[in-house]
Amino acid sequence: MSSYQVIARKWRPGVFDEVVGQAHVTRTLRNAIASGRIAHAYLFSGPRGVGKTTAARILSKCLNCSGGPTADPCNECPSCRGVALGSSVDVLEIDGASNNSVDNIREISESVRYVPSDGKYKVYIIDEVHMLSTAAFNALLKTLEEPPPHAVFIFATTEVHKIPATILSRCQRFDFKRIPFRDIQARLVEIAGQEGIKFEDKALYLIAREADGSMRDSQSLLEQALAFSGGELKEADVAEALGLMARTVLYELSEAVVGKDAGACLNIVEKVYNFGYDFKKALGDLLEHVRDLAVLKATGESTLLDLPDSELERLRAISERVGHERLQMIFTVLSKGYEEVSRSAHPRYALEMALLRAAHLDELEPLGSVMERLEILSARLGPNAAAPAPKPAGGGKGPGPLPWKKEGQEQPAKTSQPEKKALPAIETAPGAANDCGNDGLLNFVSKRIPELADSLKAASIEVVGDTITIKAENERLQGRINVSKAELEACCRDYFSRPVTLNPGAGNSGAATKKDTDPVVKDALRILGGRIIEDRRRTNV
Repeated sequence: MSSYQVIARKWRPGVFDEVVGQAHVTRTLRNAIASGRIAHAYLFSGPRGVGKTTAARILSKCLNCSGGPTADPCNECPSCRGVALGSSVDVLEIDGASNNSVDNIREISESVRYVPSDGKYKVYIIDEVHMLSTAAFNALLKTLEEPPPHAVFIFATTEVHKIPATILSRCQRFDFKRIPFRDIQARLVEIAGQEGIKFEDKALYLIAREADGSMRDSQSLLEQALAFSGGELKEADVAEALGLMARTVLYELSEAVVGKDAGACLNIVEKVYNFGYDFKKALGDLLEHVRDLAVLKATGESTLLDLPDSELERLRAISERVGHERLQMIFTVLSKGYEEVSRSAHPRYALEMALLRAAHLDELEPLGSVMERLEILSARLGPNAAAPAPKPAGGGKGPGPLPWKKEGQEQPAKTSQPEKKALPAIETAPGAANDCGNDGLLNFVSKRIPELADSLKAASIEVVGDTITIKAENERLQGRINVSKAELEACCRDYFSRPVTLNPGAGNSGAATKKDTDPVVKDALRILGGRIIEDRRRTNV
């Protein structure tokens, strides 16, 4: 009976140079061994399948190699082969999950006193050390703090936050990181080439992407895909074997959303449903795809994208059909839809509604561009341009624009209610309408000073050159206007966009003067910092 060795074990690194994606760890360990700075306790932390246990075994080989300690173990001597096979009596690999009691740690504390049999060091590798009980950690403290010179402890964990601070302070800590996608893909290409496996680049891309930074997971997935395909790796076979949504479906879905094709979105969801894809996973993949679109749209470069070259052109073509703002809105809508799909009892319906909302989003124009266009339009119309008349109720057509006055043609008399007093024209900006009647000025001032609206409606306005005269019908209203002279003048200046002088009605200035010179009123204005809106003293009734 032949003993088959799976890819993950067969291609496990035997020296530090073969460890992928952890150069910051391997370089430090190599230099420490070369300089003789060997610590008595190491802690390797990081995600699963990134090389923690592998690095611990390589370090054990380095310490006990017949030519060592050396940073490059020979992998040929009895000590190196014993570590590789797990039969070395000087390197003990312990599972922290199943040996987590105080008694297990006491056994280690007893055996650590004995010198190694063959090698120079007695090495204890405790995997998943965070599973030890609190009592077991306490029992380990004394031994860990003052171990014999021949003892080295190597701890590995995926949950470093569960390790007590008293243990952390006694170890040299090395944080392993997720292996970059490109490094995993390159390693899979190397393995497939050495094994004589025929493959498509997209097939290995799918495996490397699904591994999510774990080299061990990628090798296990490669083994599974090989068993399904019968020896030749094709993209469709890998997707079917691993239960993945084909990349073409993602591009079809993004094209449908960007193109506002609601029917195509629903048909693709039907395809996803019939194949049996997980809707949550499918929407998660689409979110990542939209992120790739946004990154490519923003930077124009593919360095931040973990995509094969065969997909970049299609992704670039889609990104050219959509704007930055709409991409961001699509991502926001789909992110909310992801939460709904996760919680919904009917995830298919939640996915369909999320896609329909995303497909119906319109392009947005940047606010800066809108403001710039409004400023250009305002400059063309001038500061005194009249607002367009509202359409009449009932949907009927309102009166059309008045024709410009031709040279030599008299303006026809108005049949509507006559104005109280005709106002001479004031020069306006070139190209602007010449509308300086009472209504425009009254509306402008009423918005700025609402409390004077009633007083101004009952007043007459005369505009002569740069002087504006406002006369009210009675003394009380005229008094309100006179008190607010400065504020009114500022409004008129803003309205006409030029310096003007306000001249309140002379015949009614007595009341205002009386109020202005009244000591009580003056003190109230000075102390309270206010202004007179209305005088209701009995003398004014």
